[in-house]
Amino acid sequence: MTSKNPFIVSGRIPDEYFCDRVEESRYLINKIKGQASNILLMANRRIGKTGLIEYCFHRPEIEEEFYSFYFDILHTSSLQEFVYEFGREVYSQLMPKGQKVIQTLLQTVRSINPKFGMDPFTGTPTFSLEVGSIANPEYTLDEIFNWLEHADRPCVVAIDEFQRIGKYPDKNVEALLRGKMQHLGNCHFIFSGSAPHLLAEMFQSSKRPFYKSTSTMELRAIEISKYREFAQHWFVQGGREIGDETFDYLYNYFEGNTFCVQQLLHEAYDSTDKGGVCGKTLLRECLNGILANNSNGYREMLSRMTTKQKAVLTAIALEGKASKVTSASFLRTHQLESASMVQTALRVLKDQEWVSVRDNIYSVSDQFFSIWLQQQHGYNTFSYE
Repeated sequence: MTSKNPFIVSGRIPDEYFCDRVEESRYLINKIKGQASNILLMANRRIGKTGLIEYCFHRPEIEEEFYSFYFDILHTSSLQEFVYEFGREVYSQLMPKGQKVIQTLLQTVRSINPKFGMDPFTGTPTFSLEVGSIANPEYTLDEIFNWLEHADRPCVVAIDEFQRIGKYPDKNVEALLRGKMQHLGNCHFIFSGSAPHLLAEMFQSSKRPFYKSTSTMELRAIEISKYREFAQHWFVQGGREIGDETFDYLYNYFEGNTFCVQQLLHEAYDSTDKGGVCGKTLLRECLNGILANNSNGYREMLSRMTTKQKAVLTAIALEGKASKVTSASFLRTHQLESASMVQTALRVLKDQEWVSVRDNIYSVSDQFFSIWLQQQHGYNTFSYE
């Protein structure tokens, strides 16, 4: 029996705790190995993009033949910060590869000078890099790309939340990156993101630089039967039980959202006694604990919104999935001022990625945040047994 919680919610997921994604990982690995084209990986938020990429990057056939780099740019706001995150990831991944590799990097990327040291506890080399070290982002970017192009192995770079570059104040960032990337033969890219409407516009509009420059892969929820089998296997291995009805309720409530389902399973596993059975009452208690832990963060997010933005966000949360958000019925139901007010608020909510839209259906991007907002208004949609 396992004593470790098998439902990993952060960091690298060991192979035995990685649920399904057999076809998806095979496809992605084959695309990486083929090096024929760059890849666009689209998915709703927290459906498992990062986990899939990291799982593939650590497969022996990739780890032994490629240099792989992953960085998330969701919280970046300029080309300088983009290059900083890129440079930091390249340095950190190459540090353990040996002195020869890091020396070639230092000789090529001369415009930044990170501080190197030694971790006194682990004895491993460390480095530090600050955003201010990137004085000329475009020049530093050229240096990094130059190293990747002449590396002694092919390279693959995954850039998560890639749609973010469309919000940088720097001019023509899309054209700049596309112009540099298209000339690289030794380095290929995975562009991933959780704003399908923005990515579709970026990669499918003939007016945009990345038009038709990738193979597209859309990641969907793990099939319920496979996820149920996975969850029940590990509950049994830990001397616990979760029934079909309970798991299916959890899965369907969150529509298979990997992050939310995994987080609840993680908490439920720890909260179920050995020899015990996890039911919906326990799941509800775990959910309330998660929401309570996140409450301060949610309040801080709300503090950054205007009154009208909060009103529209709350209206969408109360609907769960909202359509016809400028209709007289929607305005009347949620006591919203006008259709133009809703449209103005939505522009900001979408831009900040607090709200997602797909096929003209709006929802709060973070499902836990959505439930928390519902609770603040007396709604308890996750029922007890």
